Amino acid sequence: MSWGVPIFAAALASAAAVAVPAPVPLPEYEPGDAFVFSDGRVERVVEAGEMRMTWAGLSGARYKRSRNFVVPVLEWRSGRATGRREVHGNPDALWPIGSGKGGGKSARFRVVTETKANSQAASRRSVSLWVCKTGKLKLFTVAAGTYEAIPVKCDRYSPTTMRLLEQREWDYAPDLGHYVRRVTVNYLRGTTRKVELVAALSGPSASKARLAALARAARQSARIGQR
Repeated sequence: MSWGVPIFAAALASAAAVAVPAPVPLPEYEPGDAFVFSDGRVERVVEAGEMRMTWAGLSGARYKRSRNFVVPVLEWRSGRATGRREVHGNPDALWPIGSGKGGGKSARFRVVTETKANSQAASRRSVSLWVCKTGKLKLFTVAAGTYEAIPVKCDRYSPTTMRLLEQREWDYAPDLGHYVRRVTVNYLRGTTRKVELVAALSGPSASKARLAALARAARQSARIGQR
C-alpha cells in the first residue's frame, strides 16, 4: 500500500449512504503498513500471512489476529500474562462485502478465550457469542481524510443468558484497506468509546520516530478536546 501523510482535521460523519460497489474482499496488508488512531494507538504490520497477521504497537509487543478485523485478537502477551483465542463458526462469511442480497451480509461465531497470569498459573477460560452484519456505504470525514466506508457492526452476547454485553462498529474504507473509525459500546459499564484514524503510512514513511510523533500529537489533541 502507498498513502500520503494526512494531518489533523475536524472529525465528523455524514449520514448519506450509497450502495456498496463491487464485492469488497478481505483486507490485504504488507509488512510496514502502519495506522495511527486518535487515542494515540499505533498498529503496525510486522508479518502478513495468508489469513493470520502479526501486528505490533510502538512498544514492540506483538500480537496475532485474523485479516478479518472483526475477529478479536488471537494471541498476545502482556508482561508475564499470555492469552489465546479459538474461533468456532465462520466470521469470514461477511466477505466479500457487497455480494449478499441488498449488499448486506451477516455472520455468527463463538470465541473461546484462555488467559494465564504467568507460565505457572492456571488457565482462565471464557466464551462469548458474536453476531455481525454489514451496512451500506457511508461517507466519513476523520482526521486522516474523507473516505467512503462500510459499517460492520458486531454484537457480543453472554453464552449463558444471551444478554447483549457489547457492540462494536468498524467503518471499513475499501480504498484504504483498513477501518477509519471504531466505536465500542460496553452495555455492562454504560460506556462508549470511539477512535478515528489520524494517519496511514507505509514503507520508509512509517518510521518509528514518525509514528511516535503522530501518536503524541493525537494524544495531545485528545486531551485538548476533553477540556
